[in-house]
Amino acid sequence: MKGETVARVTLWLLWSLWTLAFLVLLLGAAANHLASRTQTLPLVLQPGATAEITVYRFIDDPLRLRLRYADDGTDPSSNPELRLRAETPTDRIDVRAQARTGAADPDISRALASVDPDRFAASYFGYGRGDALPRGRSSLRLTVLEVEPALAGRAATVELLPPMHALKVTDLDYLWLWPFFFWQPVAVLLLIAGGGLATASIAQRRWRRRSAPR
Repeated sequence: MKGETVARVTLWLLWSLWTLAFLVLLLGAAANHLASRTQTLPLVLQPGATAEITVYRFIDDPLRLRLRYADDGTDPSSNPELRLRAETPTDRIDVRAQARTGAADPDISRALASVDPDRFAASYFGYGRGDALPRGRSSLRLTVLEVEPALAGRAATVELLPPMHALKVTDLDYLWLWPFFFWQPVAVLLLIAGGGLATASIAQRRWRRRSAPR
C-alpha cells in the first residue's frame, strides 16, 4: 500500500506541474500573439478620410506607424507629401510620410514620423511620451490632413507596428515574452509528456485493481 500511495501522489504532482506548464504556455502564447501582431488600417488618401482600430498594449508604447500603397511605376525618388493626424486616448499628434523604402517590393513602404521635431527625443527615451499608446485596451484613430494630387484618392494601408517581433525586441519590457515565439515545439513536448503521464495513470489504476483483495 505504501508503494501505491507514493505512486499516486507522484502522479498527482506530475499532473499538477503539467497542467501549470500548459496554462503558462497558453497564456504566454496568447500574450505573444497580441504583442507581435501588426494591425492594419485601410485608408483612402483624401482629406478628411478616417480610420480607427482597437489596440491592446501591456505597457505604454510609442506609436510605430508605416504607410503602404501599391507601386504605380512612378519615379522611385518621388515621395508625394502626405500628412495624417493620429489620435490616441492620451494625445493627438500629426505625422508625415517619409521617403519610401523597399523599392523592389510591389508595394511602396513609407515610415510615418512626427511633424514635431521635439517628439523624436520623447519617443526614444523612456516613458512620459505624449504620443504613447496607453497600457491596456485603447484606440487609434487616423485622419488624412493633407495629400498631394499624386496620391489623392488612392487606397492605402497604415500599419501599426508591434512592440516586438521574432528577430528584434523593440522594447525591453517585452523581453519575457520572447521565448513564447517557440511555443509550438514546447507544446509538442507537453503533449508527449501528457501521453506518458496518461499511460502511467492507466497502468497505475490497472495495477491497483489487480492488487485489490477479492
